[in-house]
Amino acid sequence: MFTTALGQTAEFATTNPLLPLILLFIGFISTFIGNIAVAGVYSLFYSKKYYDVTKMFGLLFLTNGILFFILAPVYILFGSQIETLFVILGFHVVFSVFASACQIEFTSNPNYSGSSLMGNILGFAFALLIYGLIYKLNGGSAPQQKIYLFMIIPPLLAYTLVPLGSGIWEKIYYKFYELGNNGFYIPSPGEGQDEEDDSYDKQTEEVNVEN
Repeated sequence: MFTTALGQTAEFATTNPLLPLILLFIGFISTFIGNIAVAGVYSLFYSKKYYDVTKMFGLLFLTNGILFFILAPVYILFGSQIETLFVILGFHVVFSVFASACQIEFTSNPNYSGSSLMGNILGFAFALLIYGLIYKLNGGSAPQQKIYLFMIIPPLLAYTLVPLGSGIWEKIYYKFYELGNNGFYIPSPGEGQDEEDDSYDKQTEEVNVEN
């Protein structure tokens, strides 16, 4: 069906009104299953950090569900442009992996959510850049080759480069941390109050000693 759709006309006009919804569901199901699998692997090998599997799975479903409803009008709006639909599908996959990776880190280690966001943005930017270059270089390819390009390349890039970008940033940030710079650390709500209480206690002790 996809090959026929891509090869119909030079303008890539579609005669199948259900194609946008089909691609939307493909994007949702594939990314949700893939992100659940990634979260499961994290929980299996790093159980001390990613310990609340039920919470992660529930939030992943919520994240991908929200993204589903946000992108649904975009798929429908470009329903008459098949090539654009597949480009949107590629973006859907890459952005879903990025958003899910951020959500996993935010819930597992909220104190360093800012640092995790920077790393995931780095991987997301790499994935989009390479996807854009591949799309540009293969713009005149045969319809069957475009099917493989639009359906296979985005998940490969996303599930490879988003964790890679996060890992690279983590190594860079650790070097700054060793130098005493922990600028992306976000204290818990109770930490600031505890520090204020400790400071007040020390001041009270000093006053008492002087008296």
